[in-house]
Amino acid sequence: MFSDVLRLLLRVKTPIFYLDKAVTPTIQGKRNLCRVGRDRGASSSFQREVMIPFLNLSKTWTASNLLINRRRDVLLYAVLAIATAAMFLAYIARMHDVTHDAFHEMALAREWFLTGKFPTDDLFAYTPTVSPAVHHEWATGVALYWVSAMSPFGLDGVILLKLILVAILGVTLYRVARCNGAHPIVFFLLAPIVFPVLWVGFATLRAQLFTLVAIALTLLMLQSDWRGQRKWILFWIPLYIVWLNMHAGFVVGLGLMGFHFLERLLSIVKKELHQEDSASKPNQGLLKCFQRVLLSKHLYRKAYEELWHLFALAPIAIFCLYLNPWGWQYVSYLIKAIAMPRPLILEWQPIWFTYDPMTTLLTFGCSVLLIVYAAKERRWDRLRGWLFCLLAAYMALKHIRHGSIYAVVWLAMVPAWITPTPFGRSLVRFVRDTRQNWLRFSGFAIAVSIGFALYQPFYRATVPDNVSPSSLGFPKGAVDYLESRQAQGNVMTPFHCGAYVSWRLYPAVKVSLDGRYEVAYQPQVMEQHRSFYEAATGWQETLAAYHHDFVIVPRDAAVYEPLRNKTAPTAGNWSCIYEDNYFALFSKVEVGT
Repeated sequence: MFSDVLRLLLRVKTPIFYLDKAVTPTIQGKRNLCRVGRDRGASSSFQREVMIPFLNLSKTWTASNLLINRRRDVLLYAVLAIATAAMFLAYIARMHDVTHDAFHEMALAREWFLTGKFPTDDLFAYTPTVSPAVHHEWATGVALYWVSAMSPFGLDGVILLKLILVAILGVTLYRVARCNGAHPIVFFLLAPIVFPVLWVGFATLRAQLFTLVAIALTLLMLQSDWRGQRKWILFWIPLYIVWLNMHAGFVVGLGLMGFHFLERLLSIVKKELHQEDSASKPNQGLLKCFQRVLLSKHLYRKAYEELWHLFALAPIAIFCLYLNPWGWQYVSYLIKAIAMPRPLILEWQPIWFTYDPMTTLLTFGCSVLLIVYAAKERRWDRLRGWLFCLLAAYMALKHIRHGSIYAVVWLAMVPAWITPTPFGRSLVRFVRDTRQNWLRFSGFAIAVSIGFALYQPFYRATVPDNVSPSSLGFPKGAVDYLESRQAQGNVMTPFHCGAYVSWRLYPAVKVSLDGRYEVAYQPQVMEQHRSFYEAATGWQETLAAYHHDFVIVPRDAAVYEPLRNKTAPTAGNWSCIYEDNYFALFSKVEVGT
């Protein structure tokens, strides 16, 4: 019974590259075989769906090498799968602190439910804002508000939702990799390579995690498209509509679709060029063959027959952009947001600015080297999705936050590329030959990883107030102080604290800035706050620019000392009314007035 369940979870469909229609069921002649499969050591007979062509291999690897049944190492694969999952759980176990994004998303959802009217303009700030305030993560806020405030789980419901999404992501990526032709051993052993890049999207809980799951599901649906199936579109359109209301990362899905269309089109052109080259005379050049193919009506008829559904999907995707609370204003916001530089936000910095640059750059380099190795051992056109994978690698190198997208695409594609190479085959053979050692090592890894995850603890959502207060902690003590005295007014807050203050104190209190950045605030607001908290030249002007009743200052901020000791000209108007180990609360009015 247990073995049957494992086989169901680990089973594989026929990999898509077995179904290349350019390969006829039986191809006679070594020249043609090398041309199609580049397997110089194979026999002259090539059976589609039975034998897989690989480069420079002394033997042909049959499709049965990728299948799992009772006679194979089902237990080994299952233990490796559990070990990989446990190691990733341990890797993200420390990320159980609720992020500031979750608070402003939930605050928006709460106001919608309380008033019955969806707020398209900003409600929470007293500084200059934009109109409309296109909160592209509003649906994520609805989900988080439901699991935290309307369910019996409280904030721990956010952790539960996160673990469910992680499980869906892992299973989906495994299915995509297996459909591409990845061996389970190769997938599970290579996966930890990208953990230092993958972790970015797994904070508790960011809308980016929904994007990662949607990307994995889109990749799975595109496997069906390579097989000639079309029903996946009926599932992708609802996914796309939900996705664009969850997170602006849906543009990655549109890009993925565009690159998929381009790759399929190039595949059709290649097949037509191959057929034209085979039928042409020996003295005719490749350029003339290419010209004839481009002028051939058969090429366009073939492209229409195989790609008409992708053509039809384009206007549908454009129309669906309207299906959000802001209509077409969402599109204009999106264009501005994509082109907007964010030099003050750490996650938009290059990958070498991450918290552990050495480990991250080392693993990122290894992942890219494996792509290069796969391309060297096999043809680029045999690596499905290679163009989008390279684009994702570039984006990960350019921005820290895009590392998780690259890691998801890498896990879905690269293990399948590596599996048929000499390295992949040697890895599978080595693990099978040392099966008992790997079972013991995996058991040890599972015990250590789960122990570490429980120690953190990963299952409990926390609101920190004592970890790097200038970047991660929240002013819980200051907010409790204001709440206990029923204070009302405007509170100046750092970038990462405003959402928490709004979640706790709105509508009695409005904030000067929160993590929504360009979604709600005019460009100068962020720069003014940076200047103030860093005590840069002219920081006093920020105090005079807006009507602040209270100011929350992290104690490690540069402005704390001159404001606390009243050494600056305007600091004498402010007095410290609350202070703890991490934050100080200043006021220019008496609390309660």
